Amino acid sequence: MKKLKFLFTLLVLMATASASAEGMQYVVFDLKDGSQTVIALQDKPVITCQGGELKVTVAGQEKVSAALGDVAKYYFSDTPLSIFEMAEEKPRFEMGHVYITHAKAGDTVRVYTTDGKLAGTHRIGPDGSADIDLTTLGKGLFIVRTPKTSIKILNQ
Repeated sequence: MKKLKFLFTLLVLMATASASAEGMQYVVFDLKDGSQTVIALQDKPVITCQGGELKVTVAGQEKVSAALGDVAKYYFSDTPLSIFEMAEEKPRFEMGHVYITHAKAGDTVRVYTTDGKLAGTHRIGPDGSADIDLTTLGKGLFIVRTPKTSIKILNQ
């Protein structure tokens, strides 16, 4: 069992280093119960295996805790696969504008249509905020994606 834990930990560490080198931005954990957790590598997740248990923490907060046998698979991705728990303050939507605050300066925010077409790209300013004007895009449903979260916005 100790050998299995060591090998699993070694594989995760090697894969993390490899994924970072290849430009992957997220690690995804799929559990056998159907749940999925997506974690941004820029958040520097700490992955440990002890006593047959997998634990993943980010900034001291536990994100994944499961028996090794309950992990269906894990893999790395260059795009977010789901709507994330928001680390930054929730974006505010007013009068056709999306206001993002407390985000990482320089990060890219992308706006997509529901059919997956890129409608706009914006940068988070040096103060950690952005004002994204959706009024120029017309009415409809849009997906606003930051490195840590995705939200759906109905622009009326």
